[in-house]
Amino acid sequence: MQAWGFFLLIMAPLIGGAAAIFMKKSSLENYKLVLSFSGAFLFSVSLIHLFPVVFDNNENAGIYVLAGFFIQVLLEQLTHGIEHGHFHQHQEHHKYIFGLLMGLTIHSFFDGIPLSDFKMLEQSHHSLLFGISIHKIPEGFALASVLLFSNYKKLTVVFIVLLFSFAAPAAVLLSNTFSAAGNGLFSIIVPMAVGSFLHVSTTILFESESKQHFFGWKKIIAILLGAGISLLTI
Repeated sequence: MQAWGFFLLIMAPLIGGAAAIFMKKSSLENYKLVLSFSGAFLFSVSLIHLFPVVFDNNENAGIYVLAGFFIQVLLEQLTHGIEHGHFHQHQEHHKYIFGLLMGLTIHSFFDGIPLSDFKMLEQSHHSLLFGISIHKIPEGFALASVLLFSNYKKLTVVFIVLLFSFAAPAAVLLSNTFSAAGNGLFSIIVPMAVGSFLHVSTTILFESESKQHFFGWKKIIAILLGAGISLLTI
């Protein structure tokens, strides 16, 4: 991946974190719309590009996709769903914050794996980079919001979000090492990352905005826009 790709992955969560610091704490509508757009885009790109590739190159891909899906379920015990829009405004326990950061960092690491220079994914690289980067904006926003609501100083929040922003680029660099050595381990890790995408994106898509399970028209437009733009990558 070129230098601008690493820059994009690092800047995206920082943009989200900055928005959390400077926006009103009660203003979440734009955050939800970006989340819906990124969820629809990632889901569509996974179906259009990733699924055909991983299943064509690995007869056991379904097992690894399923494993990645349920690994993400387990990670939610640490993140409490922050990666798809759930964050709690009054939790101040340091153990909670540490678990949240660890779980979200592992999740972000999984996101970066398919962005390596592995040849079987090169045709979908830019689409994935765009989708994952957009998804990092609401992640950075949610992480910073939790820290702010937990009474962390703004400078500390910026530092923590900055550390978090390096998780996906680190995964890209590590995955490049694996792909250069051969595709044995990589052909397992990539389907697992796809399974993680599948869980997060579908959870975002089916997350309703009310107790009556009603989707607002703005969210529907954001979802359709994300899916529609993904079709342009074919």
